Amino acid sequence: METPKLSFWKIFAIVLLLSNTIIIAFIFFEKPTRNEHKGPANFIIKELNFNVAQIDSFNKLKFAHQDSVQALQRAGHELRENYFKLLRNDSTDQVLANQILIQIANNQKAIEQIAFSHFKSVKSICDSVQKEKFDSIILEVIHRMKDNRPKPNRPEPRR
Repeated sequence: METPKLSFWKIFAIVLLLSNTIIIAFIFFEKPTRNEHKGPANFIIKELNFNVAQIDSFNKLKFAHQDSVQALQRAGHELRENYFKLLRNDSTDQVLANQILIQIANNQKAIEQIAFSHFKSVKSICDSVQKEKFDSIILEVIHRMKDNRPKPNRPEPRR
């Protein structure tokens, strides 16, 4: 005859085994999350139904675009730092401040021009049906690009 203590441990072991099996099943059979297709590149590929050759061309365009934009973003960051460093002085050199502002504006203008040229190139690899679809999704792509940028770490505002 079994003691009550021994049957408790058998039941406990079975419960643990079942719960571990269920957890492992969830891990291995989990459906892809919506975020996997959230990025603008994946969205374009999926929505325009690119074939393998188009995906290869698109990826080349994407990487060239990212390299160009990142270089300009670094320059823009440096320009903004220089602009706000002018606040260190009690009297601000307004001529220098305006020159830096013009450089910041030109830098941002270049970023927008590169993005426009990039999407023009993306559209050029599309067939006629894809071009129509491209025209209908381009604003969504732009919004996704904005939403996909890394968020800076900012402290919570004081209340």
